[in-house]
Amino acid sequence: MTIKKEIKKSVWLITDKNNLPIKSTEYRKLINDKSFPNNFICEFEGKILVFLNFIKDFTKTEFNHNLIWVGTKLYKFCNDETYEIANPEAVNASHNIYLGWSLGHYNFENFKSKAKKEKKNKLLNIKKDQIIDAECIKIVRDLINSPANVMGPNELNISAKKALSKYVNKIIVIEGKNLKKNFPLIYSVGRGAENDRRPIFSEFIWKPKTKKTKKNITLIGKGVCFDTGGLNLKLGSGMNLMKKDMGGAANCIGLSRMLIKQKIEINLRLLLPIVENSLSSKAFRPSDIIKSRSGIFVEIGDTDAEGRLILADALSYASETKTDLIIDMATLTGASRVALGTDVPSFFSNKKEISRKLIEFSEITGDPLWELPLWKNYEGQLESHHADIKNIGNSSFGGAITAALFLQKFVTSDIPWIHIDLMAWNLNSKISSYYGGEAMGIRALFKLIEFLSKN
Repeated sequence: MTIKKEIKKSVWLITDKNNLPIKSTEYRKLINDKSFPNNFICEFEGKILVFLNFIKDFTKTEFNHNLIWVGTKLYKFCNDETYEIANPEAVNASHNIYLGWSLGHYNFENFKSKAKKEKKNKLLNIKKDQIIDAECIKIVRDLINSPANVMGPNELNISAKKALSKYVNKIIVIEGKNLKKNFPLIYSVGRGAENDRRPIFSEFIWKPKTKKTKKNITLIGKGVCFDTGGLNLKLGSGMNLMKKDMGGAANCIGLSRMLIKQKIEINLRLLLPIVENSLSSKAFRPSDIIKSRSGIFVEIGDTDAEGRLILADALSYASETKTDLIIDMATLTGASRVALGTDVPSFFSNKKEISRKLIEFSEITGDPLWELPLWKNYEGQLESHHADIKNIGNSSFGGAITAALFLQKFVTSDIPWIHIDLMAWNLNSKISSYYGGEAMGIRALFKLIEFLSKN
């Protein structure tokens, strides 16, 4: 019996003309021609050449971020064969090229009659952690891309169970009268929805079997399955992408699965406040005053600032149990997008040492995050004449900061806390080479949590 030997094509990462693997005079003449290469990926003498000159002057974060795009483009360029990167040492973050390759075939085609045929090209040496990263990112994308008619509160809760129930130790689901009594802000936001789309609060608990002392990490994801704006109704243009308003929950589900599958030694809690912000006679109103779980009375200045309300109750609940770090993720404000655009999520933290480490891991992973300040002088914008606090600032400026300051009121001051305000959506399709829901910040957060688990 003859065993067919697998033929591998080599991929070379070219950072400089001097490190070319091909020495032929003809090729030298070609690359000195200013019109060549028109594409930064080409094939010559059986070798795939990837020119990285266009990103060599980028910042560390930008460089590593663009390597994902390089990997995706490489996947699309290559045919149904087997490939191997010959010189991964040419860039320190070749992990991201492998990740981009693994995401290269992603398309959300659940609702297309004819799905595209997937290519069978193969890249060797992809490691287990890279496979897990890609798998979890695809889960995040699928959840966000799913339309609200099939991804309501109950369906999102079921999807979280599907992603995590195989691994977690305990799942707690609170709804109905129990939710109304114990999580009044969450209940109020979601009470206007139809009976089959009523609000839910889910808690997933994972504790590794090892007996050693572990850090307690709490993740909270904003799960607004669709946001009409409530009685402060959004314009049609502002409502078009509101199926993605559960992007914080989707990202936290993906991050949780990533942490569990890579067996990071932590005690993990995932909290999901899940609602639909709908119009009806039962919907909460502007000027309503609602007593939160923490006892703080909140005046509703705008029913379209609903995300911070459901997070407030979840943050209060998280603070009641010993925890070493609380992270919340939310598609919270347009103000963050105005400041930083759609690619770069903003983040806030009450602990400088945590901020510095998160920035460091953002650079290493190429998973962009940008810190904004918890500027105390803006707290006055949240003052209410008739309640302890309003859910929205009285100025058109600094909206991302006032939202973060509102949330901070519900976190016990000595607990380290990170708030991430993200888009959770690709508009320009550059990095992922597709238009749609996206995982943002979770690879940087994974590295931070991994670091904390060891220190």
